[in-house]
Amino acid sequence: MSKTTVAKIGGLKIGSQYPVRIKGMLKTPLSRLDDLIAEAKAQETEGAEAIRVAIKEESAAKIRTVLKKYIKVPMVADIHFHYKSALAAIDNGFEGIRLNPLNIAKESEVHEVVRAAKINKVSIRVGVNSGGFKRRFKSVDEQAGVMVKEAAGYLRMFEKFGFYDTMVSLKGADVATTIAANRLFAGKFAYPIHLGVTATGLYEQALVKSAIGIGVLLQEGIGNVVRVSLSAPSVLEIKAAKDILIALDLRRFGPEIISCPTCSRCEVDLINIVKDFEKAVRDSDFKKPVKIAVMGCVVNGPGEAYQADIGAAFGKDKAVIFKKDKILGLSTRRNIIKDLLQKTEEL
Repeated sequence: MSKTTVAKIGGLKIGSQYPVRIKGMLKTPLSRLDDLIAEAKAQETEGAEAIRVAIKEESAAKIRTVLKKYIKVPMVADIHFHYKSALAAIDNGFEGIRLNPLNIAKESEVHEVVRAAKINKVSIRVGVNSGGFKRRFKSVDEQAGVMVKEAAGYLRMFEKFGFYDTMVSLKGADVATTIAANRLFAGKFAYPIHLGVTATGLYEQALVKSAIGIGVLLQEGIGNVVRVSLSAPSVLEIKAAKDILIALDLRRFGPEIISCPTCSRCEVDLINIVKDFEKAVRDSDFKKPVKIAVMGCVVNGPGEAYQADIGAAFGKDKAVIFKKDKILGLSTRRNIIKDLLQKTEEL
């Protein structure tokens, strides 16, 4: 992973020497307070380590005092256009601020926010999105270069004011721009990077774009915070972020269940078996970060089970439960959920 400085959102440390963090964003209007609280609690329960909320005017910053009663994770105020909203957010206890160089650009205003952040030990994310530019670009590289240039100008102001508790995000509405901008930035600066692809669309399409854009960069050692953006319920964004980190073997959050795609050799309803087993694991108290393989036939089943910590491979009516190269026993479709969970809990 590219070596970076350290930034902090409250007690959450962000940088190359720490795990890649997961950030969520609240989508519920602040006026629907009960729903907003429920959403924040759901994100925290799912695994969000910091939560962002859009603060559109100074008075909205009071929401931090309310949410603090219900969640423990630090919160970031998302600020656009009005620098005084950032000052209000700092006054009301937000642990982090997101500023947009494309709509809060006056040096005197930025200086005022930076000064308040420094006094109150509040970090700032410099967030540049492709949607902030009201023009077309000739190429991906041109757009990436302009995005990095905007972020760099802001960082120079911060450094001039002696402020370094900073992270940066460069988000394109497409995968190629996002990758190009973050690669370019990582080659020039050592500030922690918040990763995400913005305006990705509905769930299925957005999930693919996010997994590719974020995944490519993380695989290259670029990125220290992940926020997945989906036109879908926000708790699914947290789950997707976790799944990306698990797939890259960067973090573990509990048992990982892998299964084959099935083919004409499969003689059981594997998809529903996996769904039932996943629910059984979720409902159990078993949280150890092990890999469990559930396979539909004997072609790859034993090998996948061997490479996992434990697994099962089905024949026609029966399944063999493996632990590495040892057969632990046989089971049936009727009993496999119970039997495999029992053997897993014994690990």
